[in-house]
Amino acid sequence: MRYFTSDTHFGHPLVSVLRGHIKNGRIRAEYMEVWHTQGRDAAHAWIRETLTQESIPFTKAADVASHDEAIIAGINERVGADDELWLLGDVSFRCTVAHTLECLRRLNCKHLHMIIGNHDRNFRLRSNDKLYEDVFETIDDYHEIELDLPVLADGHVTLTQDGSVRTAPQMAGMSHFPRATAMLDGRGTWPDDRDKFLDVAPETDGWLIYGHTHQETPDGTDPLCVNVGEDAWGFRPVSEREVVDWLIEANRTNN
Repeated sequence: MRYFTSDTHFGHPLVSVLRGHIKNGRIRAEYMEVWHTQGRDAAHAWIRETLTQESIPFTKAADVASHDEAIIAGINERVGADDELWLLGDVSFRCTVAHTLECLRRLNCKHLHMIIGNHDRNFRLRSNDKLYEDVFETIDDYHEIELDLPVLADGHVTLTQDGSVRTAPQMAGMSHFPRATAMLDGRGTWPDDRDKFLDVAPETDGWLIYGHTHQETPDGTDPLCVNVGEDAWGFRPVSEREVVDWLIEANRTNN
């Protein structure tokens, strides 16, 4: 089975805090209460203000070890040694290569593939690929794989005689970033993505699997794409079957 995830952010204090891995028990409990009652955006604003008021830097507040343990456990609970796991960028940040490799080697899966994200050390410096060659089978900025995806006609799913969705083998792109047209339109991207990353965003208008945005839901910028980021799937990798089912439903809804 193939699995996909993005934005593991091993070793990253800021992301650890924003995901609720906070050393101070009082602050952590209050943060999660704001999250549950007011939503994630309100919680993010609250924690930034609270840490500023209490003069606590994110590096001191973050329980990075807890965060990394949770991400590793979430992957190992689903992905077996003989499966494939595609990590779609931002594998780690604000940590050493040694720490990144330690986390990756603790994954049960022995068939790891890397799509490079903007926080990865080999982003725009592909000579650094060699740092990870002993843990990843492939390292790419963009890659395409074949999936059994819905057959569309004029943007709508087509059905077989028994009423099920017609599917056929088709190529799907994998990128850390949303497609370039979405960045140009400002759909589902960070405000400064267009200026920073338009040159590396995929130009495909076909099926696309991506991450980057740290959004809470898998919704793509259009029905032909899906976000597989950790934050969008309950901090667990997504199976090939789940990706296909999501895209079928997205395009069924688009009818």
